[in-house]
Amino acid sequence: MAKMNKKMISLCTAAISSLYITGYAATHHAQAVQTTQSNTQEDTQEDASSNNTSSTSATLTTQTEDTSSESELQDGTYSGTGSNEIGSISVSVTIKQGAITAVEITSDNTRYGQSSISSLPNQVVIRQSADVDTVSGATLSTQDFETAVAQALEQAKA
Repeated sequence: MAKMNKKMISLCTAAISSLYITGYAATHHAQAVQTTQSNTQEDTQEDASSNNTSSTSATLTTQTEDTSSESELQDGTYSGTGSNEIGSISVSVTIKQGAITAVEITSDNTRYGQSSISSLPNQVVIRQSADVDTVSGATLSTQDFETAVAQALEQAKA
């Protein structure tokens, strides 16, 4: 086996380091955004419970608008499938009282397996949306999952 010169080793090390830092920064940023969203929701709840009627009415107006968009979903269990060159993912989405209450991955025929995207169904229930965080290393599987959920939600619309 041929020896690598020091310059080549340094370049490879720098490239790997920059990829690691980019991944870390993206993950850290996503966690910060989630934390900010959680804090914003807590602040909104605190405002709604205060005696300030203008804050309460603004919050109620926002909640009413959110409820009306959720109520467009008809109760039931719907399925969807997303696929690409590495395989396909099928999901089952349960709607109760116009809200997403459960999401289950019913089939995963991708290269990387279901364990890499196992956190995504919970994100759909929490966010009430097919928009989920992309799983590093399982980008295409994440896209398949989003497509499958979006397809199921289209079926559930009134």
